[in-house]
Amino acid sequence: MDKPQPVESGESTIGRTTFTTDQRLLILALAEDVLRRGRGVSNIPPSAAAAERLGWTITKFNRKLDNVCAKLARTGVRGLHGDASRLAGNRRARLVEYAVAARIVTAGDLVDLDSVNSFSVQGD
Repeated sequence: MDKPQPVESGESTIGRTTFTTDQRLLILALAEDVLRRGRGVSNIPPSAAAAERLGWTITKFNRKLDNVCAKLARTGVRGLHGDASRLAGNRRARLVEYAVAARIVTAGDLVDLDSVNSFSVQGD
């Protein structure tokens, strides 16, 4: 079972939020290009590509994405959860934008994402 990891809230953070290891990895997989490139044009990967990066099925990825977005929406982050009148069409981009700005993930965290791939290669 994933152990929740507290996220230190910065000034731009709406509230203190705790993420499981898998939830943080999901955010990192989506934000990887932004964190590696820094400023400038960055690409948010499609869900299927991010799921593959993590070695997950698309179903698992989407379930965890739903959970992360719902968790942040409950704390007041807008644009992550649709309602009856509108869908959250760009929620992956909005999630990355918020997570990077609020320092939920940083470039230093990418080592965690890289260790997922080295573990799965060694474990195969």
